[in-house]
Formats: sequence, structure tokens, C-alpha cells
Amino acid sequence: MKNLPSFLVTLLFLAISNLAFAGIYDDWPDEAICTWLEQKPDNEEFLAENEKRELNCFKREDFSPRKDPIKEEYKSNEGSSY
Repeated sequence: MKNLPSFLVTLLFLAISNLAFAGIYDDWPDEAICTWLEQKPDNEEFLAENEKRELNCFKREDFSPRKDPIKEEYKSNEGSSY
């Protein structure tokens, strides 16, 4: 009985520390990861989650990444001088 409080504190500490190791996207469904990759196809975190889950979002038939018109316009004007 003398060690019971120490045991309970240790058990509580281990339970709390295990919660800290959960990933931010662990609760997200697979479809949400692919949807966000359509919106931001160059996001490193979404790409890592896609690879971790082996989703292959880019190979899906219904996958269509959004193109940012501002970036495309900037790239086309890089060579021109004002």
C-alpha cells in the first residue's frame, strides 16, 4: 500500500505522455487527405501523410489538383522585363 500512490502517479504520467505522440492527421479519413492534396499539392505534411498511409492520391482517377493562377502568371512573367 505504501507504493500505491507512486504507482498511480507513474501510470497517470505514462497515459498522458502516450497521448502526446499522436499525429495531427491520425483522426482524418483518407478521403480528407486526398482532398487537401488537391487544394495544396505541394504541402509537405499532406504529402508525408499520403506516403505514410500509402494512399496514392495522385494516381486516383478523380484526383484533380488545383492550379494557382497567381503562381502560374508569375512563372510566365519571370523572363519578361518591365
